[in-house]
Amino acid sequence: MSFLCVHCHFHQPPRENPYLGLVPVEPTAQPYDNWNERIFRESYLPNLYAHYREGGKLTKVVNNYKRVSFNFTYSLLSWLIKEKLWFVERLKEAGNNAIASGYNHTILPLDPEEDREVQIVWGIKAFEKIFNRKPRGFWLPELAVDKKTLSLLVKHGINYVILAPHQVKTKGTFLRQHLPEGHIDIFVYDGELSHGIAFGELINNMEEVIKRTQHRKGITLIAVDGETFGHHKKFGEMGLAYLLERHPKVGTLEGIYDLMSPEGVTDIMEFTSWSCAHGLERWRSDCGCSTGGMPGWHQKWRGPLRRALETLRTDIKERLFEVLQECAKDPKEALFDFVKVMMGDSKEEYLTKHAKKDLSKTERTHLFKHLYAYKYISYAFSSDGWFFADLSGIEAVKNLLFAKKAIDLVEDGALEEAFLEILKEAPGNLQLYGNGLSVWRKLVLPQVVSKESLLTSIAILELSDVIPQEGKLGKYHYRVEGFEPWKVSVRDAETEEEFEGIESLKTFKADSMPQPLLSWLLNSWALGYLEEEMSFTEGYELLLEDLLINAEGKVFEASGLIKSRVKDHLRLKLYILLRKLASLEDVSKVIRKADNLRLDVKDASLKFWLERYITQRVQEGISEKDALEMASFVKDYNKTVDSLELMVNPWMLQNWAWENKDKLGPETLKLLEFA
Repeated sequence: MSFLCVHCHFHQPPRENPYLGLVPVEPTAQPYDNWNERIFRESYLPNLYAHYREGGKLTKVVNNYKRVSFNFTYSLLSWLIKEKLWFVERLKEAGNNAIASGYNHTILPLDPEEDREVQIVWGIKAFEKIFNRKPRGFWLPELAVDKKTLSLLVKHGINYVILAPHQVKTKGTFLRQHLPEGHIDIFVYDGELSHGIAFGELINNMEEVIKRTQHRKGITLIAVDGETFGHHKKFGEMGLAYLLERHPKVGTLEGIYDLMSPEGVTDIMEFTSWSCAHGLERWRSDCGCSTGGMPGWHQKWRGPLRRALETLRTDIKERLFEVLQECAKDPKEALFDFVKVMMGDSKEEYLTKHAKKDLSKTERTHLFKHLYAYKYISYAFSSDGWFFADLSGIEAVKNLLFAKKAIDLVEDGALEEAFLEILKEAPGNLQLYGNGLSVWRKLVLPQVVSKESLLTSIAILELSDVIPQEGKLGKYHYRVEGFEPWKVSVRDAETEEEFEGIESLKTFKADSMPQPLLSWLLNSWALGYLEEEMSFTEGYELLLEDLLINAEGKVFEASGLIKSRVKDHLRLKLYILLRKLASLEDVSKVIRKADNLRLDVKDASLKFWLERYITQRVQEGISEKDALEMASFVKDYNKTVDSLELMVNPWMLQNWAWENKDKLGPETLKLLEFA
């Protein structure tokens, strides 16, 4: 028996600001608002609709998730559930191929045993809630492994894991490790092929992969970060689809596990991982392994960062168990089950199951503050915080922000002082930040959202018609009443804490508003201002356009200024039309006018606006007539641009056409490359 299996490990660290429950704007992810959005569009979504081509022609659209083995960490899934629930529902269709993982991707062998077990149990319970079955396989974050971790996995019903070739002492692709608690099976991935796809050029030569593997006996496992397919490697999802469609013996780990027996017994190489040549040192010392940075940079900050966080975690955990001893029948089980509350289950059911007695409102808030403090200090250990080059990177700073939120929830300033005494020993690479204390003051504290700032932000957003008078904003339920001044009432959905304030907005300053709320406000204001400005100056712009037409071929001093002014006006009109999902005929009129005036408006921004417009129209629901109109527009538009990079990609339209191909006419299918 022989199989080729591809395992895709999908992960993003928790990116939400814990004071809001919303992901802030991340400028480095432009033109998208944040990295989750960008990678979703570059990898997670394309693997749901991977375009398979033969002879340069699009012949089918492949759902890669249905043919690969995969895992999604819950720190990523939780964002997808909030923002792309429809995608998660589609992902569930391939749920038989999924395996579990640690809850928020901590380095398990470096976690104290009780915290390690929480990460495993939370990861398993999250898997069960989403895929509605018990997992058999488990992805170890960064494949960091030791026998204690494997024993905990066996204790909680896990049958198999994946490891790299250098992590086992016996040669083989499907091995068994015996432990005092039982045994666990190990799929060993092919290091050469996996590395060649992730970091080499094999992804562009899948015929070579097929040639090397189609006659092999046993299991050939390729294991890579799932983001390789589309994010790290552009159009990589198409290469994966080609491999899955053309290889004669593709299987998944879940399917293979029932069909084959381990070929031998092994012992693992403890305290190793797949992404650090020094074992686990990437997550606690200056071992030289890092991503990003400049020549000569060090990572001496890693040790103090871990020490500071471990000290804090120990204190918060002790406080939590003191509270649980008072409130819960079984503190350990109450902590294990708390993940269900974090995933949206009823607090009432949780308390009915675990509380020793009826809790007062104050006692409930006190309990949930400590439980969420533990959640956030757990988030502070997400592996990405140590993975990159400097303590001032967004991943390490986000871990520190989670630590700050945990400190604030237990309401003890002395805890922060003790934490900072250790953190200041962490040296950075940038003179601007110096050490961990400076990073804390300059990058972490500015992201803390005070109650006053939250109340003011809600009032100004409601006044500006960005949000309704009552609703949910991030992790808060709010209500705005009255008018100048406004009464704003807020309830924290996590801790159940309630607070309110009277807002007059006389001292409002936009720079005090947290992201992404400021972005929402400015975009709303900007759109309104731009529409008003465009309407007000429309007559003048028409005069300038006439002047350009009448003066064509003439040289005069102000011609450059007038061309620039008219071009900006036309681009502004296109932006507004596309943001408001106006008709394509209106959009086409503006583009034709620019062409007639010999003004080139077809840049990267317009490409992005047009593709976003198509995506939004498709997601709202379109008819065949709409699809035909958009396909014709894209075809005509792409004939007129100067480079491939500026062509509008009809990808979303093609996906829609594939799902509706049996209902569409030949003209539409031909335009969308299916006929």
